[in-house]
Amino acid sequence: MQFYKLFLTLSLFSSIINANDKFDENQIVIMLNEYFISEKGPTLLGHRFYKTKKNEIIQLEIEQNEQNPNTSLLFSFKAMSLITNVSQKEFNLGILVMHSENRITPIIAETDIKCAQSFFLEKQIGEKKWRKNCLTIKHN
Repeated sequence: MQFYKLFLTLSLFSSIINANDKFDENQIVIMLNEYFISEKGPTLLGHRFYKTKKNEIIQLEIEQNEQNPNTSLLFSFKAMSLITNVSQKEFNLGILVMHSENRITPIIAETDIKCAQSFFLEKQIGEKKWRKNCLTIKHN
């Protein structure tokens, strides 16, 4: 089992580094689940891929870390950036739904995928600029 997890993790990272390979939704879901488990991220509750008139959307739902919700937010958007970089679909919007035991309604955060990739993958912009120009957080 340990070898299997190591193999999947190495496959994910080598695929991301060699972004010439593009993966379908089923493969993306496997890699996404494995990433959240192997990297000890927040609990991934679900995912959804869908299209609107303007956007190709990847949506993740997580159970946030109660002690540090910011870590959960950053981890999840980094995962989106990595996954969308190797996806066959051209996602342009990422939505994160953060559930908490302490709140009835979740926090919903959105980011432009290209901008998130500029921060998380390409390191072209810093966190402050990403938050200011690319991140929207909504909660009741």
